[in-house]
Amino acid sequence: MDIYIIPIVTGLLAWFIAWLFIKILTRSKRFGLKKMLQQLDISAFINAANSTQHFETVLPIIDKQLDDFFKHKLGEKMPAIAMFIGDKTIEQLKLVFVEELRAISPSMLQKIANHGKENFENNLDSKWLPIIETKLMKGTRPFRYLSFTIGLAFGILLVVLFHHL
Repeated sequence: MDIYIIPIVTGLLAWFIAWLFIKILTRSKRFGLKKMLQQLDISAFINAANSTQHFETVLPIIDKQLDDFFKHKLGEKMPAIAMFIGDKTIEQLKLVFVEELRAISPSMLQKIANHGKENFENNLDSKWLPIIETKLMKGTRPFRYLSFTIGLAFGILLVVLFHHL
């Protein structure tokens, strides 16, 4: 009768190994996510070459905000200046501002990305790892069930082989 418990034990062992892998990935200081993130070079994602592309994607938002600022907010804050600024001057000012923002965007985006990475790393243990671990546990549930099934099948195969020997 004891031999028939082997499939259950091998199934549970396979499930436990899959579960343990997720725990090691999220908790281990040597092999885990924190180590991987520390080794991640953020400049591979945001650099001078692609920062202009990133800037161009937000340019419509910048243009709209500048337009709103020059046409409405500037008049509220500085009515004396707003009286002398027409649509042509607003367009020229927007061009100057956009050109300056385009010039500083590579260093600005790099600084924002580095700060975001540092902030993420600093809050990884307290804020992000519990969220990541929960999502990984839910996302890998089918694989853990599959691991249990494979382990169970392996255990049944062992029982059959040992029973016939």
